[in-house]
Amino acid sequence: MSDKPEYAIVEPDIEEDDTEYPDVHLEALGLKFDLPNLNSKAELPLEIIQMIFILKSKVVLSDEEQYQAMAVFLAYFEQIHPTLWNRLRRSDNAMGWLTGIVKAWAAESGIDPKALTSSSSTRSTEER
Repeated sequence: MSDKPEYAIVEPDIEEDDTEYPDVHLEALGLKFDLPNLNSKAELPLEIIQMIFILKSKVVLSDEEQYQAMAVFLAYFEQIHPTLWNRLRRSDNAMGWLTGIVKAWAAESGIDPKALTSSSSTRSTEER
């Protein structure tokens, strides 16, 4: 018996939104870089879609969610903006810079960055 399964055809759920969201232009750590607007559904990087859903669904993120968000954004920068990632890696306060960049990216995209408010930009260890 060779009953072949029937496959349902999936169509994308495309919203007809003609709104154009300008790219975000930031300067940090001596670099100027362009990032996609976090509201742009058409140009939003696949790597960060999950975090955008979380950011838009909550007023304030828990500490765990903040660290997850920063990990996602850091991985995105490592892949897409390696020069920025290297500057972050060599900076004296990488977490502070990362948090500042992500907050500015959100604010310039029109997303309320208060969800990213965190004490994570302070040093967690003291110099020896």
